[in-house]
Amino acid sequence: MHDTTPYAFRISADNPVPLPASDRELVSTVSHRSGNAPLARVYASRTAGRPLWIHTAPDDRPLCSLTPAGPDAHDVHAPDGTPLARVTRRPGRLLPWPRRTRWTARLAGQQVHITGKAGTWYAWLLYVVTAPAWLLWVVCATVYSFFDGSPDDFTFGRPARVRWRAPGTGTVLDHRGLSRTYRHAPRHLDTRVAYALAVLHHRDRERIRA
Repeated sequence: MHDTTPYAFRISADNPVPLPASDRELVSTVSHRSGNAPLARVYASRTAGRPLWIHTAPDDRPLCSLTPAGPDAHDVHAPDGTPLARVTRRPGRLLPWPRRTRWTARLAGQQVHITGKAGTWYAWLLYVVTAPAWLLWVVCATVYSFFDGSPDDFTFGRPARVRWRAPGTGTVLDHRGLSRTYRHAPRHLDTRVAYALAVLHHRDRERIRA
């Protein structure tokens, strides 16, 4: 965890695996993009409203916890209870004026806010400009699949790239929507906060797709 070399990782959503004699279950795995070697594992309580726990892999040492702190807010704590950050999500909307979903991490003890918005402005511009063309294609493909019996999903996702930036530092965590990877710069962002942001962001995207 002390290596400052930037690297990319993925988060996979596992089918919940209950732990023997415990209220916890394994729900996600953080893995290095270059292979299947796990970097961390995410555990959740089967009781609603309880924290998430992130442990290192493969030694399974506690790394941090994510405790609900209100609507779309989580507090990140070290294993000894030291506050690390508060992560909040502001939903996107279309009216009364468009705004993108925004994720913010307020680092404890620092006047630093790390923010990331869903989709780049040029990706959203392309999405809006080309909407009539791909919407027509989706309608035609859906009608064809209805008669053909194909269960394929022809829907298009919204721009998904998120760059979390810190003032004076630049991008510290970058989610690539197409590859579904997170590129992390450990020199500028605590690994525990990076994993917390990625886990919450990933769970939110899975919830939306469900």
